[in-house]
Amino acid sequence: MESVMTSTRYLYLTLIGIVITLSGCATTQIPTDIKAQMTTTEPVIGYFSRTPTMQGCGCGSSRIDPQYSQTPVEDGYYRVLLGRNAQGLFLIQDFYQKNKQPQSSPLWVKDPLHVFSFESDVVVGPGVLYYPDGKVVEKFNNTDRDTRQGEGYYPSGERALTYTLDRQKTWFEYWYKSGKPAAKYVESLNRGSEETEAWDENGNKAENANDIIDRIIAELKSGSTK
Repeated sequence: MESVMTSTRYLYLTLIGIVITLSGCATTQIPTDIKAQMTTTEPVIGYFSRTPTMQGCGCGSSRIDPQYSQTPVEDGYYRVLLGRNAQGLFLIQDFYQKNKQPQSSPLWVKDPLHVFSFESDVVVGPGVLYYPDGKVVEKFNNTDRDTRQGEGYYPSGERALTYTLDRQKTWFEYWYKSGKPAAKYVESLNRGSEETEAWDENGNKAENANDIIDRIIAELKSGSTK
């Protein structure tokens, strides 16, 4: 627990320092020898890998994502802190490390430690995620972490899924590239029940709903690695 708290404290101090710099309140010049060690003059505050690293940690209700890295990851992402608003929210944006293209639109997060989380459920308000070629992966809008809705797209641009989550129900619908329904998953949280349906591309009822959903999700993930 001590190492977790030490890491958390370090990240808070790092974030505070960056925010002060961005707000123009810092008056101290960076010494030349320290400046020579800097790899970027942009307000990059973190890096993320595609898989969990040993540098991530969690503490209480705040999260430092297990994909978080303090150093660049060749096939990963980097995050820029753009500023804050009058309500104290942090504006962040993610980019692909390989081609420097946006992985997300500018996004608002509230908790300082959420600045170091790669999960989209910590975002407040609307957002867009992109494939490396600039096509849209997902559009979403979060009221809070329990109330969210969104729509995902295949790398070729067709609608792949829609979802709605609130405190009573989780609802996912999936489509084939042809636009025909592929599967539906509904979970009633207050009743503790769930229902899954699936269809083949001819519209016939299918028994392998999980396999169909897994194939769609796998294709969406594969598009983010190209």
